[in-house]
Amino acid sequence: MLQLSIAAGEERLRFYNKIVQKEKTKLISVTDKLKSNNSTSDIFKQLMVAIEARGKHMIERADYITQQKLKSFFRRSSGVTTPYDEQRWRRSDSKLIMRNHTDMFLCLYFANTIIPLSNEQLMIINKGLKFIPPCQSHFVSNKPIAKIIEREYNRLYDENVKNLTDYNFPTTDTRAKEYFLVIKTLLEQLYMKPIPNKIARNARYLSRMIKSMQRKLRKANITVGQKDKSKLFFFIDAQEYEEKIMNYMKKTNAYQEITSGICPLADNLHLVILLLDHLLERKEINNEQYKQMYPNLKTLELAHIYFNLKVHKPDISVRPIVASINAPARLISSFLDQLLTPIYNYLTKNITFINGIDVVRKLKEYQQQGYLTSTTLFVIFDVADLYTMIPRDGAIAALTRFCEKYAINGKIGTLKISTIIQLACAVLDTNSFAYKDKYYRQIKGGAMGSPFTMILANIYMLEWVQKLIQHKKIHHGIYGRIKNTYRYIDDVFMTSNLVKEEILKLLDETTKTDSNIKITTTISQCLDYLDVTVENANGHLKTCIYHKSASEPYILPYSSDHPQHVHMIILNNALVRAARMCSTVEDFDMERLSTEMILLVNGYPPKFLQQHMKNFFLKCNAMNVWTDINSESYQQLHHELLYTPTRREQKVQLESNSTSLKTPTNYEHKDQIYLHYTFESGPLINFKKEYRQIWEKYYVYPGSRLRNTRLIHGTILNRTLQSLLIHKKPKRDILTKMESTAQAASRTIQ
Repeated sequence: MLQLSIAAGEERLRFYNKIVQKEKTKLISVTDKLKSNNSTSDIFKQLMVAIEARGKHMIERADYITQQKLKSFFRRSSGVTTPYDEQRWRRSDSKLIMRNHTDMFLCLYFANTIIPLSNEQLMIINKGLKFIPPCQSHFVSNKPIAKIIEREYNRLYDENVKNLTDYNFPTTDTRAKEYFLVIKTLLEQLYMKPIPNKIARNARYLSRMIKSMQRKLRKANITVGQKDKSKLFFFIDAQEYEEKIMNYMKKTNAYQEITSGICPLADNLHLVILLLDHLLERKEINNEQYKQMYPNLKTLELAHIYFNLKVHKPDISVRPIVASINAPARLISSFLDQLLTPIYNYLTKNITFINGIDVVRKLKEYQQQGYLTSTTLFVIFDVADLYTMIPRDGAIAALTRFCEKYAINGKIGTLKISTIIQLACAVLDTNSFAYKDKYYRQIKGGAMGSPFTMILANIYMLEWVQKLIQHKKIHHGIYGRIKNTYRYIDDVFMTSNLVKEEILKLLDETTKTDSNIKITTTISQCLDYLDVTVENANGHLKTCIYHKSASEPYILPYSSDHPQHVHMIILNNALVRAARMCSTVEDFDMERLSTEMILLVNGYPPKFLQQHMKNFFLKCNAMNVWTDINSESYQQLHHELLYTPTRREQKVQLESNSTSLKTPTNYEHKDQIYLHYTFESGPLINFKKEYRQIWEKYYVYPGSRLRNTRLIHGTILNRTLQSLLIHKKPKRDILTKMESTAQAASRTIQ
């Protein structure tokens, strides 16, 4: 209701503004006539001034009323309105059953669990996964301030030494020594300086509440995790959570427990090193490739698995994620991904959606070509349990056929097909992980989280969808699936001018070609795909933003300990996204208003929103879209932003246009210097400004080689609520045990 009230208020503002402009135009016309007749027009000028003043007052009055409503709503939504209320909340120790209070919290999901937290603690959790409590060096960290200062200084020292060396500046002369001494003094002053009382009270309060929550949740045996496909928390009884995980493992039959209880890390390491030594000895890989794939023994550990809760599914199932960044075969997995992905991207660039914006673009082109008719249907199908349904032998066979088909002189890059298959088998054979205090081996499919698993799933599915791709070509339809950097997205979108029965028959025939693939299908003239709603309105395309129930709207709270530019980017990105997705100015305006409301609820000041909203429309030269909801101007804005590629789209396009091996991105620029520091509220908020003054004093002097070099400060953020409340990783000794074959692995390394 408040949103509608504000929308009505804004409409009233526009109405008053139009009346003022209309009357002003009339008066100007009359005045011009009087001037042409040599009549005095002073009285009319005075009247015009009075009308302008009156119009301004009318607009200000309507704006004032709207702002008061916003402030009232903001105060009510903040959870605590007065000191008395805050004291009353502090005394409360109520326990909530979430199913009775689902409308109160946007960032939590409770699976029929009684949560032993007070209302104010739930309000803190409701700030979301990415919320960063302030002043953690003083109230959250267990390290002494002296250790924190030393850590920060060492980082700055190392980065400065590297940068100065790159520009041929000495790092041990008098200037450098004095420069580093001043930096250390600055850090000591800022870290030791007293924190303002207001900030300190808030930081101390949040720290105390978080520690209390950790104790209560641990005592109540409640598991805290991240919801699947969202940035929201879930809370579930630990025993019920375990049952869901065991049911998933039993259902997919993809995991096998290592009943001996021996950590497979040593065996996996031995297998990987043995294979790499063998390939190098036979000159099937070169020294550079050998080093690129050789495990990092300093950080070596077994992979571990954790599960996100799919609360958007009727049965509330789980999605497994394997964290294998330090596993023995991880570098082989990355190497194969870099080798095969460019080829796959090049082959499938015409059937791949980069994001929801790309879907809208292709649909508009489809309409312009005359293929969108009043009977055109949209089709979405989802592949069930994609990562665990792929049989190992079938996947290796598909990979072999792919390599044979697209090899040049029997090689992919510089590797023989047989070498690629051996490396792929090594990745699959070492697909072991820890869960709690037990060890498992994945015997079917691939680990979600492994780079090679994604490209293997892509290649396997590419054969399966060939019939659908041929249908697209024959019937001038659209077929595509979304490209994701981290995993294969199993949602496929297509259009067809066939009747529904014929489409279902086509999909049924395709499914029968592989019994391992199970799909669920939705066919309609209005569908939600990714983050966009597409509608065929009697042959006319209509699109708008779709807000998934699986990922409720989450905005980083304004009180989170992030740099100011992060909050500015959130608003700008939301407006750009809305302008790209929404095909009508009315949908865009409601999306803009909805964004404002969500930001207000999350503590963003009205002045901040108004200023940056105005900056956006001024930058896009579309102020009348905001003030008058001008449809013609909006269509220009929509078209301009829709066809402006994002950075990710430019990167994907570059990758798709080349089948060569990807090379690591070089982020070094001779006209830029990067320095990183830990961002934190309080006295440290001034670090960036004061550090820049020191830098300019010592190294940006007349004639300096750094005079035209830009200093860029990168921020390192403190711990989020996610890292403070969610624990995914088993104890380190579980992941680093070298049992059974430790001596053999040691001999192999030597």
